[in-house]
Amino acid sequence: MGQLGESIAMTAQLFQYGIHNEASNIRAHVAPLARRVFIFPTISGKKAALMPGLQERMAFQPGVEHATAMGRLVKPESIENIKSILIADWRFDGFTEDLSTSEKGDRAVLIVQELLKAGAFPLWVEGEFIKDTQIQIKGTDVIVKGQWKIEVKCDFRASKKRGCPDPRCTGNLFLQTAECNPLNMT
Repeated sequence: MGQLGESIAMTAQLFQYGIHNEASNIRAHVAPLARRVFIFPTISGKKAALMPGLQERMAFQPGVEHATAMGRLVKPESIENIKSILIADWRFDGFTEDLSTSEKGDRAVLIVQELLKAGAFPLWVEGEFIKDTQIQIKGTDVIVKGQWKIEVKCDFRASKKRGCPDPRCTGNLFLQTAECNPLNMT
């Protein structure tokens, strides 16, 4: 079992699921208290989650007595290629910590969708340089092809070390390594 799996085995009700085995290319952590979205290539988050000395934390859902997730606390600045986008305060009206996990997740996805529609969401791409002069003459110098899978997380207390207006901010991102779904919600 890998480093991320060793402590997961100690908590029988959680199963291995998180950044280390998801199929995303990009991660977006919506941080309501910090009024930010942290966006990074998933591979960069995986590397950061394997750094030695990281604290592991349990996470809980409202109405559930036992832990529903486990993850590692990672400083945003330790993740390569991370981008931090400040979001207008009004966008978080009613976005409180006591909302259900599903509602927080839905609201986080809506924020990411708005960033994508506005062209404000970074997508890491490589373009093919077109060397055929006939194609260049017609107005094409670079062709970009791609499909991205984005995993969106509501990371309520996430923040940079400095710059969070709320004292409950942690200065970390929570990179999940295990979970359970006690309420059978999707």
